Amino acid sequence: MTLHQYHSPNTDAHIQSIAVYHSQGRPQLPRLSIILCTYNRRNLVLSALSSLHRQTLPPHLYEVIVVDNGSNDGTAEAIQNYLQSLYDKRTPSEKRWQARCISEPQNGLAYARNTGLAHARGEIAVFMDDDSIADANLLEALLLAYHETNADAIGGRVDIRWEGDRPYWLSDELLDVLGYFSPFGFEQKRLPMPPGLAFSNCCFSVKIKSLRKVGLFSPYISKRLHSPTNLDVEELCQRLRQHDCQLWYEPQALVFHRAPIVRLQKAFFLGRAYWQGRAEILARYACQPRADAPAPSTTRQILLAAFMECLNILNMACIQRPLIVLAHKPTSEYMMAAMERARAAGRLRQLIQALYHAPAEITLPSVLFVRPNKEEQPRVLDYLKDEIPLVTKKRVIPLNWLWRHRAYQQRSIGVVHIYQPGAFKLSWLARRRLLFSLWVARLLGVTIVATDAGGWWHNFPSRRARKCLEIEYTLLSRSNAIQAFTRQPQDLYAEKGLRQRTYGLSYPGSRGANPPLILREQARKQLGLTEPNTFIYLCHTHLHTESEVLQLIQGFQEVQQEMANREPEPLQLHLLLAGPPATKRFTRKLKRIAYVDEHVHVYPQAREADLPLYMGACDVVIFPHRANITVGNLQAAIQAASYDRLVIAPTLPRYQGMLPLHVGIYYQPESPSSLSEALQAATRRHYHPTTDELQSLDSVISWRRYAQELIDLYKKLIFH
Repeated sequence: MTLHQYHSPNTDAHIQSIAVYHSQGRPQLPRLSIILCTYNRRNLVLSALSSLHRQTLPPHLYEVIVVDNGSNDGTAEAIQNYLQSLYDKRTPSEKRWQARCISEPQNGLAYARNTGLAHARGEIAVFMDDDSIADANLLEALLLAYHETNADAIGGRVDIRWEGDRPYWLSDELLDVLGYFSPFGFEQKRLPMPPGLAFSNCCFSVKIKSLRKVGLFSPYISKRLHSPTNLDVEELCQRLRQHDCQLWYEPQALVFHRAPIVRLQKAFFLGRAYWQGRAEILARYACQPRADAPAPSTTRQILLAAFMECLNILNMACIQRPLIVLAHKPTSEYMMAAMERARAAGRLRQLIQALYHAPAEITLPSVLFVRPNKEEQPRVLDYLKDEIPLVTKKRVIPLNWLWRHRAYQQRSIGVVHIYQPGAFKLSWLARRRLLFSLWVARLLGVTIVATDAGGWWHNFPSRRARKCLEIEYTLLSRSNAIQAFTRQPQDLYAEKGLRQRTYGLSYPGSRGANPPLILREQARKQLGLTEPNTFIYLCHTHLHTESEVLQLIQGFQEVQQEMANREPEPLQLHLLLAGPPATKRFTRKLKRIAYVDEHVHVYPQAREADLPLYMGACDVVIFPHRANITVGNLQAAIQAASYDRLVIAPTLPRYQGMLPLHVGIYYQPESPSSLSEALQAATRRHYHPTTDELQSLDSVISWRRYAQELIDLYKKLIFH
């Protein structure tokens, strides 16, 4: 046996000893990896190891990984001595037992199991409790079941090894508290696991590939030193079923779970029921929020849930318990009723604790999403609410939410996400209140994220625009991170402090969610543009200043004149200016231009509902911005691309690289001639979206991707 001492790059586990065999100079990989986690149970884990050493399955088909979870009773040294005592140089390599011991210092069964998985070399992980004894045929029965069923996960049968007399009040219905698991009674037949039934924590196995696909164990709802919650296997089975994995029960895969005298007391059963109730509330905050029982996020929801639990406890104490006494029910029913009251008390206690402080040991943060005073909420909320604990508010940040989600042990657990702060319409008092809430959030260690999606206020010098810019800059400067829709976050802001905190993400498409286009011939007929050989540009006038639109008209006329002089049968170019201009004076000026040039068409009364008409008629959408690094309306550009229209945009940070490859035609905003060249180039390009471009603009796919990118950003800010 060769002993190795090294530190794994993937985990904090330190390898203490390892016994492997070699075949032709290379280690032969086993089929099964048995992961045995232990904490301060030296004698029990040695007994479990001994039962695994007596397996009928050939040793080269399985390995044993013992994970010492920070024991201080000499467990690691005892295991190492035991492994060394089994080593014999004369044993052929194919018959040599493969076992190793690693250490995971962070207490918690989920941490230990995940560490064992990081070092597993087999394709199937088998999990056992350290106070269990494996039947000699356990691994052979499991491997045969996987071969015959092609299952993704298989649970074994668990019987009780009594170490004391069975109490008179301990009915068969309560044996599962001691680990007993035989869901089909005396039926010794392999069967699929019925929906809603989970494996026993004492003996179950999962294909490692499937486990990595659905996610590893959540430390949030697993057993820890001072929190014996134990719902991680139930939650794992739910995730496996959500991913259409096959779960089976194999009665021939048998282990015996010890039932010591100390556990054959009523206090142990009541304590297990109490922590079961606390775990049921904790499970709602787990890494995969449950749609059937969402986590109570607001103070009102928590108080309501706590009130219902109080009513439940009163009902059981004042009605159900007297009825059991009057009906002279057996002692086992008294015990079951007492355990149900203990479960309810556990749920109530956890709800009260959540009222004081949100659960801290989480794998996903809780998010308060603060949006502007638009009636229409951002579409990303539809996807975020199914993945993380989420509360949405309009323009306000509740102080009680900040208090419950304050930092825990110098680690942030809550995120305040301010979406498009420039669109906030705030009175002087509301603005003071919001800034005070942000100050409190930073004081309590809550992470603040702001989304800068651009807006009309970046492009207009009016008093109203300056007010929006001031609010936006104030909120961005008080955030821990800025999420912007750009590929060039380093170029978006002039201030170095803002640039350093900016993270660029892709803007989602709207293909499939837009109103249907009016057919091109029909749309042009409605607009009176029925000439053959016609090419139409569209500009959203309300998004641009007077000078930008006039520069576009000048460039358009230059291109029109050049094509008329160069080609015998030139295209009939038309420019549509849709949307209300910034001022009435500008409207009159545009109308005069349109009166002189019949190829320029002004539609100052155009509304958002008319968008399918103008999009259906045009070939290209133009955004004639000046050279200002913060300007740009990417939403309108992506919307045009989702309608399969070409987009002429400036090489500014909000546009550059954000459009699909074959959609964008870029020009230098400081050069009028560059805009003319882009207008002319558009007449020669024929756009046909590729499959990748269609997927990148698909509403469902792209918004779900954006939601996942936001969640990854939250994790990065909190957990790293």
